[in-house]
Amino acid sequence: MQPSITFPPHCVDQLRLQCERESTREFKARGYLLQRCPQCRLAARTCVCQWRSPAQCNTEFVLLMHRDEVFKPTNTGRLIADLFPGQCHAFAWSRLEPPAELLALLADPGRHCQILFPAAEGETRPVESQPTTQPGKIPTVVVLDGTWKQARKMAKHSKWLAGLPLLNPSSSVDNKIRKLGNYRIRQACDNSRLATAEAAALVLAAADEVSAANHLLDYFDVFNEHYVATRMNRQPQTLAAHSNLQEHALSQAG
Repeated sequence: MQPSITFPPHCVDQLRLQCERESTREFKARGYLLQRCPQCRLAARTCVCQWRSPAQCNTEFVLLMHRDEVFKPTNTGRLIADLFPGQCHAFAWSRLEPPAELLALLADPGRHCQILFPAAEGETRPVESQPTTQPGKIPTVVVLDGTWKQARKMAKHSKWLAGLPLLNPSSSVDNKIRKLGNYRIRQACDNSRLATAEAAALVLAAADEVSAANHLLDYFDVFNEHYVATRMNRQPQTLAAHSNLQEHALSQAG
């Protein structure tokens, strides 16, 4: 099945292809027999590609993805790459052999890199509340993309990340964006645990990129609704987010 709207492959698309080439077994997520759109990974009848309206932001994201997450159709890290392809990088996590390109990016003197992860008790690394505002530095946020159990493992065992400060943006956002914790596809055991796309929106809001944050949340809402509709074998409901995304696309076209 070909999507009605096609986009150039972004970093997550390219990573998925790389992992497929390297994999010795086929990953089969729930519903793997479903006919899916090759771009958004949703069912063909609930495809969200027409609502995908790429934009730009000043903050850059480095998605450090658990290999299982690369293949999951429920993954929301790819939504960041869908909307901000020019400001998103994606790599598969490796405890002992991180990609050379990733290490070079993290060591780039023109960047200020942070890890988006809550500080554990006794944490000795600096904890910052917003992406950098230093002149001449690109704010670059490393996002550990996996389940919470996987993310904790990634944070604990990635010794090559030990020199980076942590980012905890929740204290600097106040009421800039709507209430988070609306991931209907996977149930978190703690309401403070956000989907990857929601966490990225929190970062954007902390960087005073509120318009970009809300744009990402609208896309996340549409993705949520369309995925739930897929599971329930019904048509997606029309949300305010659909209208917001359509207006954004029209403004970009104009």
